[in-house]
Amino acid sequence: MVDHIVSVDPGNGGTNAVMARPSGTFKSVYFPSVRASATGDSLGLGPQFELEYDYVDWYGHRYITGDDVLRVTRRHLERHTGVNRYGNELHQFLTAVALTQLGIKSGDVDLTLFAPPGLYNEARQRIIARFTENDGRVSIHLKGERKPREWRYQTVTVWPEGLGAAACFILDDDGSMIKSEVLNGETVILDMGAYTLDALKMYNGSFNPEELEHATFENGGVITHVLEPILRTVKKMGDDFSVLTADDIDRVLRLGLVSQDYTLTSAGIEMDIEPLVAKQRERYAEWIANSIVDGVFNGLRGIKNVILVGGGATLVEDYMFHWYGDKVLNRKKHASTRRIHPVDFNAVGGLRLALMRQKV
Repeated sequence: MVDHIVSVDPGNGGTNAVMARPSGTFKSVYFPSVRASATGDSLGLGPQFELEYDYVDWYGHRYITGDDVLRVTRRHLERHTGVNRYGNELHQFLTAVALTQLGIKSGDVDLTLFAPPGLYNEARQRIIARFTENDGRVSIHLKGERKPREWRYQTVTVWPEGLGAAACFILDDDGSMIKSEVLNGETVILDMGAYTLDALKMYNGSFNPEELEHATFENGGVITHVLEPILRTVKKMGDDFSVLTADDIDRVLRLGLVSQDYTLTSAGIEMDIEPLVAKQRERYAEWIANSIVDGVFNGLRGIKNVILVGGGATLVEDYMFHWYGDKVLNRKKHASTRRIHPVDFNAVGGLRLALMRQKV
């Protein structure tokens, strides 16, 4: 019997994690998948005159993570967007930080992770091997805590990205099957992440392994098609904006999608980047339609449903609804998905799959 059932999707852009609660609900966290080295030194001036921030100690090194990286220091900023990231030290670090933010301090963990379909067969073995080294034991020390948090990954399961999203339409919050015909026939899943776009086809709820190696489009994500074009334009607005990075654009974009305020600030100068966001998300939608939907899936001829997943989904879904009509599933019209944000689809679906496995 495990103590914690957790599903983590440490993507190139952000880390999403969900944990089952005894009440039948789940707790979720999100933070950008970025870290920077930190000293943790203090001048002893107190919170009134000294910037306060959290840090973690991880196997002899100290880091700040997520949005604090932009707030505290831009030196030594570190992320990993290559194909070798799956199972590596940074992948393990992001997962461990997510578990601390979910409140885990000790015990045995049933962990679900994900890999791009095009890299799945190779990445799955690497992830499991590296996460279960040292008997799956992990130690991470948070600022202000007397001793490190330590737990063990008792079980590590890796699914192709996109499968979690599909599971959200056929499983409820406790992992029980629901009556649904969503996955009957041919279904396409478009998972738009930060670095990659995964395009999967399912047949009556099952993947065709022969198609997995051709399912991942590198440089097909939000970084290449939205963040970097906006950043190039912003940097031309003056020297004070030349120091900004794609992470700054990403933060404004994430906040703007909720508040409708797309104000970017540098050196006290404000810029409304909403027109740039509108321009680039339309261009991204057109690229997906031309290169993927029409180019790979023949304009959805013969396809029953399309499921949009990932951070890019919220940027393009209105265009996709308009161009392809009811073939593109509206998550808000399904009881099992109406409360799930597209960026959380894989993590939530992974948790539901883990809970289903516990019932067997």
